[in-house]
Amino acid sequence: MFKTSIFIKITILFVVAIFFLGASSYYFIREEINNEMLNNQLKYNQFLATINQLVRFGGNIDLIEKYLHELDLNEINDSDILRKFSHHLANNLEYGVYAKIIKDDHAVYLLLQTPTSWSLYGDFHTTKLLNYYILTFVGFFVVVFLFGLVIKSILPLKILRREIRKFANGDTNISIPIKQYDEIGEVADEFNHAVEKINALNNSRKLFLRAIMHELKTPITKGRITAEMLEDSVYKDRLCSVFIRLNSLIDEFANIEKLSSKNHALNKHSYYLSEILDKVFSMLLLDSQQVREYFILPEDEYLLYVDFEMISLAVKNLLDNALKYKTHGRVEIIVNDRDVLIKNYGIELKGDFKDYSKPFFKQDSNPSGGFGLGIYIVNSTLESQELKLEYKHSNGYNIFTIKQVVQNFCRKEKDV
Repeated sequence: MFKTSIFIKITILFVVAIFFLGASSYYFIREEINNEMLNNQLKYNQFLATINQLVRFGGNIDLIEKYLHELDLNEINDSDILRKFSHHLANNLEYGVYAKIIKDDHAVYLLLQTPTSWSLYGDFHTTKLLNYYILTFVGFFVVVFLFGLVIKSILPLKILRREIRKFANGDTNISIPIKQYDEIGEVADEFNHAVEKINALNNSRKLFLRAIMHELKTPITKGRITAEMLEDSVYKDRLCSVFIRLNSLIDEFANIEKLSSKNHALNKHSYYLSEILDKVFSMLLLDSQQVREYFILPEDEYLLYVDFEMISLAVKNLLDNALKYKTHGRVEIIVNDRDVLIKNYGIELKGDFKDYSKPFFKQDSNPSGGFGLGIYIVNSTLESQELKLEYKHSNGYNIFTIKQVVQNFCRKEKDV
C-alpha cells in the first residue's frame, strides 16, 4: 500500500485551502469590479444624458462643470491618463460642447471637449476595493498561521517515532522530552510511563533469574566437585555427566530468557552442519557410538548461515524430541535442497501444529512429557533468525523441516 507522511497530507490540505481561498477571492473581487463597472457605466450614461440636455438648452461648459462637481466627480490631472485617452477627442470641433463616456479595464470616465480645451472626469471612490483586499490578506494570514500551528503541534511525532523505534530495537533507556498539553503530549507521557514500568519489570525479572541461576549453580558446582572425588570411575562419570547436563540446562534457560525478552543479539556466520551437530550431540551428552546408534547423518557437508548458539539450541530440541517420541528405528537428518529435515518414525501429532508452538502446550494424553516448551523454543529461536519451521506426517514418519537454512546451496564433500 502506498505510504504517505502525515506532514505531506497536511501540507497538501493547506495548499488546497490556500488555492481555493485565492481562487474564490479573485473571483469575488473580479465580480465586484465588474458589477461596479456596470453600475458606473449606467450612472455615467445618465450623466451624459443630462449633459446633452443642458447643451441642447444652451448650457455652457461652466454650467456643465458645476453640475459634475455637484455629482462628486473630479477632474483627472494625471498626464499619463490624459495622454492615454487623447485619441478619443473629436476632430474639427468648431462650436458647442462634446461629451463622451470612456471605459477601460479599471474605471469609467467622462470626456468633455470644447473647441479650445478638453478635460476628463472620474469618480475616485468607485473602484476602491481596499476592504476586500484586506479581508483576502487576513484570510491568507489566518490559513498560513493555522498551518504553522498544526505543523508545530505534530512535529514531535518524529521524535516520538524515533524513540519508539529505538525502544523496539532494545534500547530501554529512553525518555521522550515532549512538553505539550495536547493529545501528542499525552501519548508521549503515557509512553514514558510505560517505558518506566517495563524497565522496572525487566530489572526485577533479571534480578530474579540471576538469583535463581546463582542458587542452582552453587549446589551443582559443589555436587560436581564431590563427584570428582569418587574413586569408582563408572559412577563418577555418570554423576559428572549429570552435573554437566544440569549446568548446560541453566545456560540454555539463560539463552531462552534472552530470546523471549528480545535481548539476544544475533551473531550470524557461516557454519558447517557437522559443527552444529557436534555441538548438539555434546549438549545431549551423546558419545560417538551413541550418535551412530541413534542417528542417520548426511554423507555430505553443508554450509549454513546461522547464529551458532541459537541454531544449536533449536536442533538440540528437535533431536531430543525425535529421540524421545520415536517408536523404533533411528532418527534421520536429511538435507533437501536448502532445507534441513529431521525424521523419526512415530505417532502423528494431534491437533494443529501451531498449538505446539505455544509455550507450555501439552497433550492430555502425555502429561509427563515435559513442560511443553520444546517446539516453542525451536520456533522462537528460528524466528529470531528469520527461519521457518514446518511439520508433516508421511508414511509413518514425523518430519520437521527447517526451511531455507542451507546457504546458497553451498556444499562441501567430507574429508575421507
